[in-house]
Amino acid sequence: MENDADIRVSAGDLEKFSYCPLSWWLSEKFESRGEELDKGIREHDEIGRSLWEIDAEEKSASQSETMVFWYAVTATVIAIIGLELVFEDDFMHLSEIMGVVALIWVLAASFFLFKATRSTIKSKTLAYEKIVLIFAIVAVIIAVNAVGFVMQDDRLAQALEFAALLWLIAASYFLYRSLKSADIAQLLRNEFKIKGKIEYIDMDDSKVFISEKYGISGKPDYVMKLGDQQIPVEVKKGRTPQGPLFSHIVQIAAYCLLIEDATGIPPPYGVLRYPEQEHEIEYNEDMKKVLLEKVQDIRRARIKGEAHRNHKRPGKCRSCSRRDFCPEKIA
Repeated sequence: MENDADIRVSAGDLEKFSYCPLSWWLSEKFESRGEELDKGIREHDEIGRSLWEIDAEEKSASQSETMVFWYAVTATVIAIIGLELVFEDDFMHLSEIMGVVALIWVLAASFFLFKATRSTIKSKTLAYEKIVLIFAIVAVIIAVNAVGFVMQDDRLAQALEFAALLWLIAASYFLYRSLKSADIAQLLRNEFKIKGKIEYIDMDDSKVFISEKYGISGKPDYVMKLGDQQIPVEVKKGRTPQGPLFSHIVQIAAYCLLIEDATGIPPPYGVLRYPEQEHEIEYNEDMKKVLLEKVQDIRRARIKGEAHRNHKRPGKCRSCSRRDFCPEKIA
């Protein structure tokens, strides 16, 4: 006979078993790829792709802003060299232009400070890179003033200013890419109500969380990182219940336990997302106790080789995908 300590239980098993042990048992024996299951798989894959897009767009925004920085700095250096050649004998004009540049720096700093306070992206690096875009504005002012106040017919100076403008055009292109990527990422973050960094996404090649200590495995839809804490999130499609379903609570508790076992830091809660509501499910010792009791119930059922209906609700049977071959259905 199989030892119950050797029987691994998945978070999906816990969700099905908590809904109805008999439905779970029938899924073990007669699981089939019906239309509803295929639809669920497609919706799950769509969620994964959208979450990956957030990560990709934020990386693109960060890379583009880095390119803006270097193009802007290079353009600034070229433009200043050109100014020195143009105003070799007229330092007064050069001083006036630099005064205007200083004012632009102040205005630009104020603008990006405002943008930083409105941003929900928590990365300090990304916020810092936004501020360095001020260099692009500074370079534009220097180049424009240099062309407007040309005092000598110095072809080298003009060539340098032209080169500075070309570099600024490149910086503007990367700025456009950065802002566009950041907007797309922010829209997706708002749609999925994502806080902090996305630490994990359940895709085909994503790792499976496994706790050898408790014999539990699972893959949350995604995991958010808030400070040192990792918060599992499970997305449920279909109707929105009046409150979080017990079977879903047990499932999210399993993900919390898996993260606790993997990181050594227990999440304070897990998130259940329904189409119209979102619930933070507290993870504590009482919840952990309930979860481990369900794990033992599943192991006992597998060793015994049977399971039975745990409810008297006809509506629950009618919505069950296994009712057609259920021997204990009441509807």
